[in-house]
Amino acid sequence: MHAKLSLATILLTSSLTLGLSACDKGAQPAAPADATPATPAAADSVAATPAEDGADTDPGAPGVKWADKSFKQRQEYMGITFLKAQKKSFKAHDEAQFSGFKCQTCHGDDMKETNFAMPTDSLFPLNAKDPVGAAMEYDEAITKFMVEQVVPESAKLLDMEPFNPETGQGFGCFGCHPTE
Repeated sequence: MHAKLSLATILLTSSLTLGLSACDKGAQPAAPADATPATPAAADSVAATPAEDGADTDPGAPGVKWADKSFKQRQEYMGITFLKAQKKSFKAHDEAQFSGFKCQTCHGDDMKETNFAMPTDSLFPLNAKDPVGAAMEYDEAITKFMVEQVVPESAKLLDMEPFNPETGQGFGCFGCHPTE
């Protein structure tokens, strides 16, 4: 059975859907949810133009939507913007529990081997039919924090809408968490 810290760590990843790949400047960032994962071999087989690799933009391409960013831009954005914002939120929620917040908090210790893929098995699996209800039974405080703050903030940072249960669209728990 996972400890509450594990659930908190895992739920935290709900917001980190597409990769904190900036932790390793040499690794390829995660592919978008609707694309196949990037592999170093695939990435190396196609030469990027300056516009594709972000050479003509500020680091992280802040004016480019997440879905339109190159892998390099995503990598930079996750390290410069996303990680910084989420680290601040999690530490404000519980300084002691999240004082060591880093890429591995969401992506796991095997993040390089999994190419920063999300969802990740390193996170607490959630009930597919009622992820919020089941998580609330397990740890109400962290679940409320995830639902009320992390998911909306992550969605905004990733240029997405928060998950809408009526339409089944948007960024939510399963952007990061596997199902049971």
